[in-house]
Amino acid sequence: MKFRCLLLAGALASASASALAADNAVLYWNEQALNTTRLARNPPPMSSLFLATYHVAIFDAVNGITHTHKGWLVNEPAPAGADLDAAVAGAAYTVMTTLWAPTANPHNLQVIYEKALAAIPDGPAKTDGIAWGEKVGKAVLAGRANSGFDKPIPGKYTAMDQGRWRETPPNFRPPLLPFWGKVTPFTMTSPDQFRSPPPESLGSKEYAEELNFVAKRGARDNAERTEYETLSTPFWNDDLGTCTPPGHWNMIAADLARRNKLGTADTARLFALLNMAQADSAIACWETKFYYNIWRPETALRELDPKLNGEVKVDADFIPNMASPPFPAYTSGHSTFSGAGARLLALCFGTDDIEFSVTSDALPGSVRTFKKLSDAQKEAGMSRVVGGIHTMSDNLEGQKAGIKIADWVWANALQPVAK
Repeated sequence: MKFRCLLLAGALASASASALAADNAVLYWNEQALNTTRLARNPPPMSSLFLATYHVAIFDAVNGITHTHKGWLVNEPAPAGADLDAAVAGAAYTVMTTLWAPTANPHNLQVIYEKALAAIPDGPAKTDGIAWGEKVGKAVLAGRANSGFDKPIPGKYTAMDQGRWRETPPNFRPPLLPFWGKVTPFTMTSPDQFRSPPPESLGSKEYAEELNFVAKRGARDNAERTEYETLSTPFWNDDLGTCTPPGHWNMIAADLARRNKLGTADTARLFALLNMAQADSAIACWETKFYYNIWRPETALRELDPKLNGEVKVDADFIPNMASPPFPAYTSGHSTFSGAGARLLALCFGTDDIEFSVTSDALPGSVRTFKKLSDAQKEAGMSRVVGGIHTMSDNLEGQKAGIKIADWVWANALQPVAK
């Protein structure tokens, strides 16, 4: 397997020889970020933005030493001789203690940081590396400070019109992050650059077929699906308390990085690209969601006026296999994240034909094996359809958008510098 993110030989001449156990520094800090994400219980869009900011800072800190690619923001060189692992630690800790601070235990973060630094020999290289990483981390945080991620935009998002989203049982929660589609992207030219095309009209035959499919395959009780399909819903659930959908793709990326014995610099670029694709996917998906504001399948199956579409089998008692999340259906966030994640990893490793196994935070003890990256992408997307919370169009259009975003990130971000 050829890793297409691979750096030129000799680029790591100034890198520290120290690594934490079997992992390089980036893999160590990625695992800490995923653990912190689990504890923070942030929703997927916010987690994707935090992870992207975090890994972009790590990459720019590393790149200031290796000088192999264009940085995302910081392109100045690090001090001569600065330790690579120390730079990673300085950048990671600076971002982590800022973004996750409200929900993370400061003592735990300090322990994580001290463990990383203990593996690096004391001296000027370590001191300079830490200072450089901190400088880059602060610069990246400043660069994202005005992106709008922490500035909710007031407005009315619930409507009772036919086809429009409204809160769903059992908790009837208000819309989650309805302003996220206006957050400044990492690589896209605008949040609506990859807006999905209009969904099927309420009165169309196609819409009726899609809703009737959800009724058969996505109902909580007496559904026409296999046990494997039923368990795919919790396997890919990735809700609050897990590492979330972006984190799930980070888990897969970490496994591939270890198997391919990627060095620190290669791993830093892999995770920066992956997480920018995930973060921009969240922004694009939420822009699409609240632009069209389409109701959930369960609402349609219970409330669609037969005069609008007589081919839909309306069932006032329909209950989906999982609780619908509190935002419009079109398009699926899981599908968009998964399209972007699988595509970006395929681009980095040069092929989609990678066999791998992955576990699940939401279904402990379960392991699933796939022959292709895109097989996991498709299963994650379908898990929302058989979960009863998305139509097939929600799923497929989300995957298409994610793939386009990954292609855009790959072609436009962190490009090699001219030699």
